[in-house]
Amino acid sequence: MIDYSISTGETTLFCKVSGSGEPLLLLHGNEEDHTIFEHQIPFLSKFYQVIALDSRGHGRSDHGEECLTFQRMAEDVVTVLDYFELEKTNIIGFSDGGNLGLYVASHFPIRVDNLIVVGANYKSNGLKTKEFLYVKGLFYYLKVSGYISKAKQKRMEIIDLMWHQLKLNEKDLKNITARTLVVVGENDVIKKKHSEVMHTLLLKSTIITIPEATHFLMIEKPDVFNSIVRDFLLKK
Repeated sequence: MIDYSISTGETTLFCKVSGSGEPLLLLHGNEEDHTIFEHQIPFLSKFYQVIALDSRGHGRSDHGEECLTFQRMAEDVVTVLDYFELEKTNIIGFSDGGNLGLYVASHFPIRVDNLIVVGANYKSNGLKTKEFLYVKGLFYYLKVSGYISKAKQKRMEIIDLMWHQLKLNEKDLKNITARTLVVVGENDVIKKKHSEVMHTLLLKSTIITIPEATHFLMIEKPDVFNSIVRDFLLKK
């Protein structure tokens, strides 16, 4: 496994690369980093060139001075692909990383081969009510609890990715040409109806619900998830 620091021109992105073969980009969720895929990287590296990226503002990647948006993060993905001279890649995106994967596939469709989104929601209200209220409450708590330091401002921007910055719509999803697998847990924080609507809007999609699993199904049932990923990517 090799560490890379990639310049975007105004900030630096960190990723770990392992394995060889077709490229497979891993995109983690909100306030996480690439280590969320600790149960996937060793397995997938047997078959693919796995690029485990820390998204802007997360892990060992810099935040940059500009406001954190999915547009900017999607451009970062393109920068990473260009750095490794890859015309396109397969993507696995978990949670916010799934939303980012949807954004990349809709705005830069020629750069995505196959897309797997895990616990993704293309609209903020795709979260169940309890979880959505938590996001809103955390954002407002940070906003009103005293002096807004630079670190607090950056965390607010990260949290806001789950709310105001999630600007995908039905047209965006219909523009996605990549084969897409939608994976959700039976007890996910994403509304079941929302996942079904997303599946309907995606022209080349399959949806799989993993029984007795939550949002963190990759951790809870790694062998099941890894097998699903391998089967999907093999069936082109």
